Amino acid sequence: TLEDARSMEGIACNMDSPGFKALVDATAAVKGKATPYAITGSLPLVRKMQREGFDLQVTGYGLSKTYHADNEYCLLSDMKDAFKIL
Repeated sequence: TLEDARSMEGIACNMDSPGFKALVDATAAVKGKATPYAITGSLPLVRKMQREGFDLQVTGYGLSKTYHADNEYCLLSDMKDAFKIL
């Protein structure tokens, strides 16, 4: 159905929003720099909330090289930094 197809929409974060700017600034303050980038995928509930007017940002501070790997892992030091940022 059309509703099923819409539920699998991807999202694009609004790079002009206050939330995005705050997240980039906080990341740069803790990590020394911030380099936003996109990984494709569908996040049905996130897109629905975005359509309803929420300023949503999707972020992660794990290791890109292990993203969705069979043996996915992260570093505790990165998670400590993420806690400071958020």
